[in-house]
Amino acid sequence: MAEFGLLQVRSAADLHADDQAAEVAAQQSRRTQQVETSLAAHIRRCFDSAKRAKREIDERLLDCARRQKGQYDETKLQAIRETGGSEAFPKLTTTKCRAGASWIRDILMPATGHPWGLDPTPVADIPPEFLAAFQQRLGQQIQQQGQEGQAGEMPAPEQLETKLRELIQEKAKEATESHELLIADQLAEGGWETALEEFIDDFTIYPAAFIKGPMLQRVPQIAWGQGWQMIETEEIQPLFFRVSPFDIYPSADSTNTDDGAFIIERERYTRSRLNALLGVPGYNDTAVRAVLTDHGQGGLRDWLTTDAQRAKLEDKAGDWMVNNGETIEGVHYWGGAQGLMLLQWGVDPTQVPDVLGEYEVDAILIGTHVIRCVINRNPLGGRPYHKASYQIIPGSFWGMSIPELMNDVQDMCGATARAQSNNMAFASGPQVEVDEDRLQPGENPNEMFPMKRWRVKSGQTPGLSGGASAPVLRFYQPVSLAGELMAVYDSWEKRADDATNIPRYIYGAEKVGGAGNTATGLSMLMESANKGIKDAIRHIDRGVVRRVIEALWLFNMRYSNDNAIKGDCKVVARGANAMLQREQTLQARTQFLGFTNNPIDMQILGLEGRAAILRKVAESLDMPGLIPTKDEMKAREEQQQQQVAQQQQEQAQVAGQQMQAETEKVNAQTKELTARAEKIGFEAQRLGMENGATVAQLQHAAGGVNETQPPPMASPGEPEQQPGLEPLEGAAEQLPTGGPAEPGEGQQPGGDLPGPGPDDADQGVA
Repeated sequence: MAEFGLLQVRSAADLHADDQAAEVAAQQSRRTQQVETSLAAHIRRCFDSAKRAKREIDERLLDCARRQKGQYDETKLQAIRETGGSEAFPKLTTTKCRAGASWIRDILMPATGHPWGLDPTPVADIPPEFLAAFQQRLGQQIQQQGQEGQAGEMPAPEQLETKLRELIQEKAKEATESHELLIADQLAEGGWETALEEFIDDFTIYPAAFIKGPMLQRVPQIAWGQGWQMIETEEIQPLFFRVSPFDIYPSADSTNTDDGAFIIERERYTRSRLNALLGVPGYNDTAVRAVLTDHGQGGLRDWLTTDAQRAKLEDKAGDWMVNNGETIEGVHYWGGAQGLMLLQWGVDPTQVPDVLGEYEVDAILIGTHVIRCVINRNPLGGRPYHKASYQIIPGSFWGMSIPELMNDVQDMCGATARAQSNNMAFASGPQVEVDEDRLQPGENPNEMFPMKRWRVKSGQTPGLSGGASAPVLRFYQPVSLAGELMAVYDSWEKRADDATNIPRYIYGAEKVGGAGNTATGLSMLMESANKGIKDAIRHIDRGVVRRVIEALWLFNMRYSNDNAIKGDCKVVARGANAMLQREQTLQARTQFLGFTNNPIDMQILGLEGRAAILRKVAESLDMPGLIPTKDEMKAREEQQQQQVAQQQQEQAQVAGQQMQAETEKVNAQTKELTARAEKIGFEAQRLGMENGATVAQLQHAAGGVNETQPPPMASPGEPEQQPGLEPLEGAAEQLPTGGPAEPGEGQQPGGDLPGPGPDDADQGVA
């Protein structure tokens, strides 16, 4: 192609090719429009049939909402106003709904724990490759034992499978505990608590309540990079929403959310939300832009007859759904569609093997445009809507709610309250009859006050005998029936307890009477009341909690890369079975702790058993982590053993040091005693020598001793002072010396020198 200025030159072949491309595009556009029109017509036809089937249900929903809010419907209010009098509406239904919601919320939303769990199945599935690998590994172990000299035989396949199943059950238990933590985190981040709280309010008010989820959506997240720099990211998370019963339209043949031909939800979009759907997988960008073009400025509303009354009950303005052209209403369809329609719309052919088959689809219709149409992701065909009713009606999609169970009680209490109010008003003062013809001009019969003087005309009243005149004013006092009407009201109010299984003493009403006057009797009454609410909570367990947890479990099993959480398990809804008994369980555990607080039971339970009971009691009292775990107790015990061993070692060292000090002290004392003993020995030898010389001198002076005889010496055989004996200090002073002696002390009378005494022979002295 060549261009000369503003003139474009094209060949005939190029023009023909352009014409063919335009024709193909036009045919594709017509085909797409035809398909969209066909699919849209199918969805619109289903929605119209569902609206016709739900007309009576819509009136029931409105009536329940009015009773809960304490309002009369327009027809009844007009009839009351025509008769005049009180328009009182005793809010007995409001009290029961609020008490029931609080009771259920306390059970399903406890401070600790959650009313659901995962337990391994009794016989977990064993893949054949796992069994073969285990047999091979066990055979290698047995062969290795044989090589090491340990005799062993190859177990039978039944024994191998039994041992493998035991191992699988242990691993499955660990996997379920890890999976529970993951699901709890997903519920916390997906808005489960908010949706469940709103669901519980609907559960007590309407014939059915609904939760939608898990719905996978991109959620903005905040991450923190290096240097705490904020990073805005997006993450796909499962989210949960409460769906109003007014917006749910099941098919006429439905008994639950999955078994009917379809189920439809009315949704509302804004322009910003529709713009955010551009480029999202599963949405048709062309259809989304067409919706924005057609309805982006004026909005789109499919008004129903109940919308205005619903808006009034929800305290919204009359144009709440139009919102100045911002709101665009859509229909979310979950049901069957023919395979040919799906292929023509643009669904992946690999997902539609049979063009004439029926497939479960997820489609959104806005106006005449189908902006979304995908195959249902759930492999079991389940829809993401979960329903429960306070009282189930077998075979019916809708059940009965608290306002419907006590509607006759509410009507009778309302009528009695209005009658009592009217009677009290009439009986509060007298009724007055005034003969205005006999009043003087200027007297106002409507003005009455104490001590007022009435001016009347004289005259006779016709019909009275004797021409007597009747009083101008006559007073009549109506009879007060307030007491009787109050007794009637109390009687009907008590019937509401039986109708709803929500007795007054549950929410703190005084004067229970009868068995309720004692703590034990009141506990028995509350246990009986638990049976009624337990049945209602069981409906939530089966219809909502179990389905939601199973959906999350299936999602994680399919898409999670963490093999530690995967295993064959089942979902256990514990709301009705266990959570209602936690108070009794806590009391029983506390009593058990008191009963087993003795030495014999402590020997049986041991520290681990005692700690396990204390741990459960602490968890019930919202004190998790107070009691140490088994590993912490084991570590603490090892630390105590180490401390005891260290103390014993230190004591042994101190004892050794003390013993060594004592030994050194004894050795020093021994050396000292030995030295002293040697000194005493030398002293004794010296004293002996001196004593010998003195005796010799005495003998020589007496003349009884030979001069040539050597002086006596100490006998070498005399014993010396032994170690350990006390020193003989002063021994020298005890021996006789050569000094003068007084008479009577061994001295001869009249002599200067002492002579031998009478005891010298005994002392061995000659």
